[in-house]
Amino acid sequence: MSDEATGIIKSIWEELRKTIKVETAIGNPIEIEDKTLIPIFGVGFGAGGGGGGKGKEKEGQGYGVGGGGGISPIALVMVFKGIPGPEGVKVISLKSSGAMERIVGEAMPMVMAKIKETKEGKKAEGEK
Repeated sequence: MSDEATGIIKSIWEELRKTIKVETAIGNPIEIEDKTLIPIFGVGFGAGGGGGGKGKEKEGQGYGVGGGGGISPIALVMVFKGIPGPEGVKVISLKSSGAMERIVGEAMPMVMAKIKETKEGKKAEGEK
């Protein structure tokens, strides 16, 4: 590999290292009324290289380097002020979800409410 190609590859990786960090995946908090919104991003990068040159004085020399990346929003974390614990945090997926995820997402609050009712009912019976 030529010194020029090595320099290009090193330069690409140095730029990628500056970009790939936690701050890229977790956005800056946004204060709105009684809540703080924290955007979450999916980050992906890839790179590739080529080569060439063999034989009589590296006849038909060649080389290639390429790369690409992307950042896309995947979720939004809502933190409600004044509500402690897990009840004060809600995660909203920004990705399209499958049927199972929708069922669980819609049914889970009802299931949790039933569990709470059952526990409260048992406490009330125990107090009699």
